Amino acid sequence: MALPGDSSDTLISPPSPVYHPKPETTLMESDLELSTLESPPPPVIPKLFREASDITCQETLESTKDQVTLIRRRGRFRLLHQQQFKNSLLASVGYLELANAGDFAANVWNDIPVPTFAAVLMGIGGTLALFMVFVAVQDFRLSWRNVKLLREERVHIQRLQQYHCKNPELTRLLDARLGVGMREIGTEVVDRIVMDILMGLGSVLVGVGTLMAIGGANPRVYEASNLLSGYIGNALAALFGIANAVWSVYLIHRFRQHDRAVVAREPSDDIRRRLRLRFKRFQWHSVVNSVNGLVAGAASMVTAKRWEGYVALIPCIISLIMCNYFWRKKLGYDRPILDHISLAKLQLTPLLEDLEYAIAMQRGLAEPNHTIPQPIVDTKSLDSMLRFIVRNRMLETYVDSLAHDKQVRFLLSKIPSTKPTTSLDEVVVSFDVLIQLSVSKPTHLTLLLDHTAKFLREEGVRIFTHRERHLLELLGYAVWRDQTATEEAEGIESR
Repeated sequence: MALPGDSSDTLISPPSPVYHPKPETTLMESDLELSTLESPPPPVIPKLFREASDITCQETLESTKDQVTLIRRRGRFRLLHQQQFKNSLLASVGYLELANAGDFAANVWNDIPVPTFAAVLMGIGGTLALFMVFVAVQDFRLSWRNVKLLREERVHIQRLQQYHCKNPELTRLLDARLGVGMREIGTEVVDRIVMDILMGLGSVLVGVGTLMAIGGANPRVYEASNLLSGYIGNALAALFGIANAVWSVYLIHRFRQHDRAVVAREPSDDIRRRLRLRFKRFQWHSVVNSVNGLVAGAASMVTAKRWEGYVALIPCIISLIMCNYFWRKKLGYDRPILDHISLAKLQLTPLLEDLEYAIAMQRGLAEPNHTIPQPIVDTKSLDSMLRFIVRNRMLETYVDSLAHDKQVRFLLSKIPSTKPTTSLDEVVVSFDVLIQLSVSKPTHLTLLLDHTAKFLREEGVRIFTHRERHLLELLGYAVWRDQTATEEAEGIESR
């Protein structure tokens, strides 16, 4: 990849230094802890400067076309359709491995007649294993939504690539989105859908086999229980461990390549540090996850005959819970889907500018001493804050927050239903609707002002933190692809 300044065709534009004040210790989920350098004087960030000086009426008109549809069920409003990729991994999925240990009593006290205390433990363990099926089904449903959105986005990006094939810079940006999108789809399919299917089905078999063990005095029931809870059920967990290990090895190799490319070519020390930490976190998670899956799978098979297998299974259960937490808090992210954009009007800013903008917005929204220029967002003006939310594609999250806030959600019932003749209320929320709602009564304006300001301080920071995570991965992929292309070109020239 050519260094910035070498060519106007380079994917990454010359970085402008970004102001990095020391982070507040109260920010829990933000990645602002990365900024440990001494703070230089605050410079101008290209995208930030353009937004402050270049927000035209046309942009405003385009932005207000965004809308979110809600549906009311049982007196509560919910999103009708998910419009963005979400970090929706359930915390309870971390306990799926615990279902494999539900057959503890059935395998350890596999005697006839069954001791009373063992029968009680079998009932508890079998019920727990069966309950985990509901967790797997719910996580499968959430993950499948993500996969459908990602597949639709991939088709749209491929169409965009064909339309803009004569624009090398835009093509590279779209190529980076395709590359990261494939990783996102792979993670959703392997680490969630395949896991939910195999571990969920395994927990059903383990649970049924464990409950059957209570009536183990019957020879046929005894044999069926041993098969279900001892071999077949645990074999599914072992099968997932192998599939997960293969995917994890690929991720380790992928992010090692990205890390090497960034070390060799990324010019900014701060951005390089952020990229490398992001890649290291992926590698750490993949290593622990792969080892955990293989050991847990092997230990599950051992538990069919020997209680010592549970000794190895206990740390795996703890490890899976920690990996689940680490993914949700440090690796996963929500992001808008690139769709419904005119082929002729598509405009994507350089990745580095978007990244700098996301970092600046995190600080501007989170730290009271670091203000954002009022033309971008005036936190005392509802109109300004709503335009900022729409412009940055946060409307879905904002409307969802309105629906969950007990103090303001009653305002949504003031919006006329689009289908008044049906049993289900369906309302469409947009910039214009929210403004009309705020001017209907002074109390409405006060409530919306307070809620919107709080939303930007809390959810806004989280959203831009997630944007940073996504952009770091896009940038790393782009740097690696440019380096690969350069090396291939040099290899051809040397022949």
